[in-house]
Amino acid sequence: MRCPRWQQLLILVMLSMVLAAPVYAETVPSSGDMTESADMKELDKGALDVDIQREASPEERTAVAEEIKQAAKAVKPESTAGILFSGTYNLKEAVLKALADNPSIEAARRGATSAEETRKSARGAFGPALSTNYGWTYSKPSLNGSQHNYQWAVEVTQPIFTGFNLLATYNSAALTAESQDLALSLAELNLIFVVQQNFINLLTARENVESAKDSVERLASQLKVAQAFYDVGLKPRIDVLRAEAQLSESENTLISAQNTVVIQEARLNTLLNLPVNAHINYKGELAYFPFDQPLEVSLDTAAHYRPDILIARKATEISQEQVTVAASEFYPQVRGTVTWTKNGDGIEVNGYSRRTILTPLARTQVGAQASWSVFSWGTTYFATTSAKQTVLSNKASEANTWQEAAFEVKSRYLNIINAAKRIKVAEKTVAAAEEAYRMAVARYQAQVGTNTDVLDAQADLSSAEASLISARGDYMISVASLYNATGTKVPGLTTSNIINETGRGLEADIASDIRKDEVAERRDDTGALDQPLNTEEDRQIENTLESESDQ
Repeated sequence: MRCPRWQQLLILVMLSMVLAAPVYAETVPSSGDMTESADMKELDKGALDVDIQREASPEERTAVAEEIKQAAKAVKPESTAGILFSGTYNLKEAVLKALADNPSIEAARRGATSAEETRKSARGAFGPALSTNYGWTYSKPSLNGSQHNYQWAVEVTQPIFTGFNLLATYNSAALTAESQDLALSLAELNLIFVVQQNFINLLTARENVESAKDSVERLASQLKVAQAFYDVGLKPRIDVLRAEAQLSESENTLISAQNTVVIQEARLNTLLNLPVNAHINYKGELAYFPFDQPLEVSLDTAAHYRPDILIARKATEISQEQVTVAASEFYPQVRGTVTWTKNGDGIEVNGYSRRTILTPLARTQVGAQASWSVFSWGTTYFATTSAKQTVLSNKASEANTWQEAAFEVKSRYLNIINAAKRIKVAEKTVAAAEEAYRMAVARYQAQVGTNTDVLDAQADLSSAEASLISARGDYMISVASLYNATGTKVPGLTTSNIINETGRGLEADIASDIRKDEVAERRDDTGALDQPLNTEEDRQIENTLESESDQ
């Protein structure tokens, strides 16, 4: 039975709506929920899983491995041969390692080698010079029956007199080579000082770390006591808060000190031409060691051995030789020659096949030549005058270099004395601060003192320790700087093996000096008897001096 047309159209429309509904549901989200459907999320997740979990082909792996190798080559240093990536160095060993491997020393060494080769080149100008030439000419009418003429000549030239130009040039090159050797010595001297300075700064930073740790421990202990008193109602809350604030500040100081240590270690690594992240154990401690060299000896040493003074002296001598070079044009130039020539009409230069003129095929000539520039509109005169002015300028620079060097020697010598005195004062201050802190803690725990007294005493102790550490570091750096100013190379900073082997200086000497100074001060000034003493020995000295004054 056939359906009417309108029923067919209705069934077609209904089928179209049923088929279009799933597509509409997938493409148009509902107004209440604009998020992706679960099916879409699963589809996307599956696609991502396929991309991530896909196994790379052998060709892709090879390409990636090659890229990694190329990247490694791009950042790899030129050569790591002989570089230690771990090890232990004391002060002397660190300096010697830097002198052996630091690139700046290698650059100065190459400069000295170049100057020495220039000196050898100037020396070679004194000897004879050998030259040869070969030529061809075409002539019309013909020569010796041939229009083609080949000639081979060999000539030996020997300078006889050049107005002292060759001698002055050689002397100038020799002085320049000596100056470059001094420049190498100066580079080594400066590198020694830089390494010693940074090594001492590292030791100072380590001491500061230990001092900061002690400060943190003291403040943490005080915080516990204050908290305990507050918990039982014996102390106010403000004591706890102030202790916490001081502890936080001390922790910040510790963090900064630790960071300084890491920075100084990295700096030493670079000076020793080691990788910046190399784990190197730089061993040593801040130490006091006597420095007994008088100022007059230091000045005399600088005058004879300081490289920049010697370089300035060489510069004056070089400029004097340049005066001779400029004045050489005033004199005639004489040279001797020996020439051998051979002719022919073929490339082999074996003579002529047809000879119409009886001329020798080969001949030797010996002679001398003299040339003299009689007038050149003052060129030579003014060049000589300019060279003489350069000599005067270099002499003035040499004098100024010595004056500056003498000032550096004396100022750095005084810095040693100043640092030594500061060490003595700081030693006394630390002892007094330790006793004051101990008493403040005891009074606070006995509830007869305040938290402020303890915190102030702790701050005074930390400050005193910092002053002592700074004085010790400054003393060692002052000694290193004086050696640098006098041109003396002392890699270990002292001839004593104590500082380089154990890291401890002659601290007993400074303690003895302190006691001697105290006794001398009290004997000279009875008013000093009223000063508080810290040790039992000092009290005995005080009693002895009081009894002597009563008598």
